[in-house]
Amino acid sequence: MRGSMLKEILREQKTNINELARRLNVPAQTLYSMVKRDNQKVDFDLMMRICSELNVPVERMCEDVTVPALPDSDEFSMLSRYRRLDEWGRELTKLVIDRELMRCESTAEAKPTAGKIIPLYTTPAAAGYASPALGDDYEDYEVSGDSKADFAVRIDGDSMEPYIKDGSVALCKRGAIIHDGDVGLFFVDGDMKCKQYCQDSEGNVYLFSANRERSDADVHISATSGITLLCFGKVLLDKSIPLPEA
Repeated sequence: MRGSMLKEILREQKTNINELARRLNVPAQTLYSMVKRDNQKVDFDLMMRICSELNVPVERMCEDVTVPALPDSDEFSMLSRYRRLDEWGRELTKLVIDRELMRCESTAEAKPTAGKIIPLYTTPAAAGYASPALGDDYEDYEVSGDSKADFAVRIDGDSMEPYIKDGSVALCKRGAIIHDGDVGLFFVDGDMKCKQYCQDSEGNVYLFSANRERSDADVHISATSGITLLCFGKVLLDKSIPLPEA
């Protein structure tokens, strides 16, 4: 209840707290404590008596205050039936309600976040060959709102199977740090390659095909080769890919 609203109504009706207390047959101090602050909890019966005495709707007395909705007819019926249960029936009902609340909460948490749009480069990105990871040749592609991907490419080729299938869409994160075993989109002397990355202690870089039957598509860049290697993005996978055995 808003105490400031009660004071305003009393001023409008040219009365005061002492007069209202006399009409309600309640201690004046009770009403004084009510008008000291807003959002104060008030006995419901007393508030209804005040509204009736001042001829104002209860909604005005509770303006800007959230009032719980009253039970509808079905809820009143449920409450009536609950009160007719014995102790065992009431405990069972409480158990069912608690379990259902847990289910509803878990379902709410599992709802996907709002999606976001990232560019999907439409010219096929070969798994080990050319890719348009940079450029204007793309279409909008929707991913989940919590996805770390900021662009996607469509894979054309089997050198990264079974982890990245021919024709599938690979989600990528630009600027991510690449570690040994990660898969990325690499620009190597004019060609874009989707490969698994590894670097040895001497600085030599190996770009592996996950499909070892396509080991012919592996790339080896020695530390002294002078070949330019750039990573345009890390491919986001559900699970890691083991590096090929030496």
